[in-house]
Amino acid sequence: MKKTNLSETPTSVSSAHIRHALDQLVGYHLRRASVHDLNGAVAALDEAGARPITMSVLLSIVEQPGSTSADICRMLGIKRANIVALLQQLEARDLFFRKDDPSDQRIQRLYPTETGLKTALDWLSRIQQHEEKTLRRLSKAEREELRRLLSLIWSEDTAGD
Repeated sequence: MKKTNLSETPTSVSSAHIRHALDQLVGYHLRRASVHDLNGAVAALDEAGARPITMSVLLSIVEQPGSTSADICRMLGIKRANIVALLQQLEARDLFFRKDDPSDQRIQRLYPTETGLKTALDWLSRIQQHEEKTLRRLSKAEREELRRLLSLIWSEDTAGD
């Protein structure tokens, strides 16, 4: 059996075929949009000395006060070893405090401070401004439809298939 030499394949034919195949892949478009969005989010939070992952951790604490670091890891899909440094960064900025669980002193619950609440609002505002810029070519109805469709992909199906 003769091996195919890729250098012998006509570039215009293979490039056109690959481009067409990529254009048909939803995952390709999701990834490109995700990278574009993440780069903009990084830039939006940079002035505040934050990153999207630190913002996600802080927002989790604000959204669900009393969560544990293990809870946040599950919610965000973070490895437990990685959350330690993230929490240290947030704690050094006085954005949350720890409180022992009354029923099990080994467990520490996380609560936002007043500074943490204000910071979360600031970071959210920065991300909303970034998102507004990113989605500027979409109508309000198209934005809602995009959110709805994307949520169908990532949200759990509670009704079952």
